[in-house]
Amino acid sequence: MTAAGWLAAAALLPVLAAVYLRGAYVVVTVDGQSMAPALAAGDRVLVRRGRRGLERGTVVVVGRPSRESGWRDAAPLGRRVAAQGWYIKRVAARAGEDYPAAVGIDGPVPAEHLALLGDNTGSIDSRHHGPCPEHQVLGVVVRRLGPPPQTTP
Repeated sequence: MTAAGWLAAAALLPVLAAVYLRGAYVVVTVDGQSMAPALAAGDRVLVRRGRRGLERGTVVVVGRPSRESGWRDAAPLGRRVAAQGWYIKRVAARAGEDYPAAVGIDGPVPAEHLALLGDNTGSIDSRHHGPCPEHQVLGVVVRRLGPPPQTTP
């Protein structure tokens, strides 16, 4: 490869990296108090897309369930983040593990599902909507980015 070819490849590398990272990560803004005190309304979190790292205690972003049927009839998530409502919850139990007492369901979590709880006891979560199918997981929260920067008028 010539020097010009190497320069062109080097110039393209940051663009390719940005495209990859945009597909692998997304920033979500917390709405509501269900994860207080860990996360507050207006906080932004960095979310790694996918289900890698789903463990008990992990904070996840999942598709908002239907008011009528919960997650029971939810179709798998698409790639469009802006077109979806989101819940931010903590994994309380994974498939095959017993539901925690706080959920109020006896027995193990069904295959390919999660029991989710908000940190705030007033949270709307698996206590109300039942187990969440894993196909509703947008991703795992990697870190809190803090509230959005203040803008001056």
